[in-house]
Amino acid sequence: MEKKRKKHSVRRLLVPALFLFCCAVLLTSRYLLSVSRYTLWEDDLPAAFDGYRIVQLSDLHGSEFGEGNKGLIGKVAGEEPDLIVLTGDFLDEGKTEEELPELKVLVEGLTELAPVYFVSGNHDWASRSMEELTEVLKSSGVCYLRNEFELRERGDAAIVLAGVEDPNAWAEMLRPDELVELARAAYPETFTILLGHRNDWVEKYPALDVDVIFCGHGHGGIVRLPFFGGLFGTDRDWFPEYDAGLFESGRYTMVVSAGLGNSIFVPRVFNRPEIVSVTLRKT
Repeated sequence: MEKKRKKHSVRRLLVPALFLFCCAVLLTSRYLLSVSRYTLWEDDLPAAFDGYRIVQLSDLHGSEFGEGNKGLIGKVAGEEPDLIVLTGDFLDEGKTEEELPELKVLVEGLTELAPVYFVSGNHDWASRSMEELTEVLKSSGVCYLRNEFELRERGDAAIVLAGVEDPNAWAEMLRPDELVELARAAYPETFTILLGHRNDWVEKYPALDVDVIFCGHGHGGIVRLPFFGGLFGTDRDWFPEYDAGLFESGRYTMVVSAGLGNSIFVPRVFNRPEIVSVTLRKT
């Protein structure tokens, strides 16, 4: 009789403990920001850009970290970025009326820290609010690269920053390889960074003539399992290869952000919202 009472007592303690653990995992996976820091050693990087720091934010999906996103802005400020890149999916379908004002506050806070560049994601286009989004970015001082490229200068040196539109955009636009060809024609020997939302560059363009690619889209696999990584791919595949982190194509390094938010009913698990901080170093 005493043994049964002990077992019953253990169960009574175990169930709420397990419930609290699950709640803690879900809350941290949604609200507790993480920073992933990488150092990329590059032969072709101009010496003037040695130590140049790029902070990447991706896949916000209308999430908010503190009132006015002060928590997110503060974390980015702590990285002391030279450049901030936003790699798409900052809006969601059906929620833009509430998301656009919040996004404006966020990007205005970011532009006070460093120059900010944006490329579109599939959900930005699916929101049917690209015109309003473009106006918010423009009025806040964010440069929206729409299959465009420009020079970023530091001292007497420069690098090329290019950005591609998401495939959900208009038909008959430039392909990524065509955009890169134009950039290389204009600046043939210049270190080149490409911004694009989707994380399938290594598969589609393994020999693309750039040095670094920043992208997102994969949400880190949504659920991350120890020793295995992401569980779900955006193409409904299991254990996607390019979920988050650094990947080498042989020609360039691809930086994949696990993102900040989510767009489906499956919650992020063991997958904290991620800020990516990359420091470029001259080899």
